[in-house]
Amino acid sequence: MTGLPKSRLQQLHISVTRPFVMAAYRFRERRRFRKNFPLIWKTPGEITHLDLENYEPEGDQFQLDKKFVDDLLPARDAARTKANRIIFVNAMIFAFLLTDYFSIGLKFSIPGVSVVDPKGVRDFLIFFSSIAGIYCLVIQNNLYTIESAIKFSIQNNFPVELRGIYIAKYFYFENFPPPSPIQLPHISYSRLYSNYFFAASVASLILLLLYFGFYTALYITIAIDVWKSARLGMWSYIIAAASIANGALSISYVILTRMRMPYRDYTVLHELQGLPEIAPSQLERRQKEVYGEGSADYLTLVERGYIKPDSVSNG
Repeated sequence: MTGLPKSRLQQLHISVTRPFVMAAYRFRERRRFRKNFPLIWKTPGEITHLDLENYEPEGDQFQLDKKFVDDLLPARDAARTKANRIIFVNAMIFAFLLTDYFSIGLKFSIPGVSVVDPKGVRDFLIFFSSIAGIYCLVIQNNLYTIESAIKFSIQNNFPVELRGIYIAKYFYFENFPPPSPIQLPHISYSRLYSNYFFAASVASLILLLLYFGFYTALYITIAIDVWKSARLGMWSYIIAAASIANGALSISYVILTRMRMPYRDYTVLHELQGLPEIAPSQLERRQKEVYGEGSADYLTLVERGYIKPDSVSNG
């Protein structure tokens, strides 16, 4: 289709209004794109579950059964042990820095290193702690991936009556809710019990957030004190700034690897790619549903003279 010949007055009108018309067109295109390929908010663990739902083992060697879980456990436990050691060392360093800040005085030793005099040492300790914290989070992210796969296997391939028991066995360090009876349908939690448990759960979450906020505030306060004291001159400024930056990076990393994040869902595109083999008679109808409005919008702008006929269309 080609645009109709335009008079000079019409061409002037098009030139003046083109930025606004094209901006509105791009807005409509973006809206159609979001409609056809919407964002879905999922945690990385939920993405792992969705991915494993489509996994079809070709043989008996890689079945998602109890053998699969038992095979992952040694690696999970080894990584958790390493992460816990880093957490313990960082806790000792934080306690030392905190007592030094409040002038309490504390002597402790990290395996192989005895920390006696804080002068000139705490600058390096806070920087080491921030670096070790990032490394610990990387380990914990891999733990999270392994544990997501283990939980998927338990929730989908273990007997329903035993799932709660195996979750308690493999995740005793984080399994907060009490067991729910499966074989006792005539027994359920009372409203008093449910309300009390809900209140306790909310209170625990609030306290956890408060503790984290308190820890973050103290960490920043100590880093600022390192900056102000400047016992190592310019190096103290660099170390204090780097420590705060590493802390911010750690929080960002936790958000990216634990919280719900947006993923673009291209299910419609895969559907269109598969229709020629599954249901070829429905392909044209489905393409019109997905791209018909955009194509009509594009051709209308060509007809009105806002887009050159040889411009690339949206399909």
